[in-house]
Amino acid sequence: MLKKIAKRLKKAAHIAIFTHQNPDGDALGSSFAVKYALEAIGKKATIYLEKPMPEKFNFLGTDYQIADENTQSCADCAIVLDCGEYSRLGATSEACKKIPCLLCIDHHKTGDAFGELYYNEPDAAATAQIVYQLVNLITKDVPQKAYEAIYTGMSTDTGHFKFSNVSPKTFKIAAEVLASGINHRKITTIIYDTVKREKMMFLGAATERVKLYFNGRVAVLDCSGEFLAQFGLTYDDVDELPNIPLNLEGVEASILVKDRDENSKRVSLRTKDVIDVSEVASAFGGGGHKSAAACVISGNIEENLKKLIDTVIVKLGEKDV
Repeated sequence: MLKKIAKRLKKAAHIAIFTHQNPDGDALGSSFAVKYALEAIGKKATIYLEKPMPEKFNFLGTDYQIADENTQSCADCAIVLDCGEYSRLGATSEACKKIPCLLCIDHHKTGDAFGELYYNEPDAAATAQIVYQLVNLITKDVPQKAYEAIYTGMSTDTGHFKFSNVSPKTFKIAAEVLASGINHRKITTIIYDTVKREKMMFLGAATERVKLYFNGRVAVLDCSGEFLAQFGLTYDDVDELPNIPLNLEGVEASILVKDRDENSKRVSLRTKDVIDVSEVASAFGGGGHKSAAACVISGNIEENLKKLIDTVIVKLGEKDV
């Protein structure tokens, strides 16, 4: 299927690139990698995002367009990356819908197949791991900028290669990317080793807000935008938030609650590989991976959050039996 997708991309004149709302390093890295590979063979490639991407990823590139429901694209082919459900495109979905050919590459365990050509590899540690194969099908002379973007995607979606989704294939591809001559230390310094003073103060305060359940095995952090604003930060500044409660000693599963809008909250679930949190997220209309998933809760937020916490506790209890 990847060969068919590469062939279709090479036939197109102008390719529009889309990814999910609030894109992370994998979504952005995959998008820029495909853009650079296509441009290397003379194609026009445009990345469409719902809002400006997090500043720390600007080293990948800043050539993208903000799209909403009124955006008109002249592209004759669209590719959606790292997005398991069409609805997760958010405001960019309308622009994507108007393009005659739609392709999709993803690695999430849960989601719905969509597009003329759809390729999903749930065992891949990151969509960028699949994109590595794609760009090498597109061109034999892959630009180094594309490899930097791929490394970024793989690193961020594996917790810098420490999560259980890492496989021998992941390390093999990472080694091949490094062999291209990229400066991986530059990338890791920007992403992991540079912290604003305000962020460091916030992390300490956030830890104090964590609530523990089920004898300390479940940790919940309710992090409102108002709380973040006290430190002059936004959610884009703290994308590692879901791991703060999970990193506590004795915690096996964590729940992060963030503002979405006035009537709903976005919930991120993490686990130390003891239960499948994608099943929990799916029960609440979301999805994801075994160890990392997300969903949205609305209506009676307090009541539905309690139900979600109880669902996680039941899962842990079933594991103990």
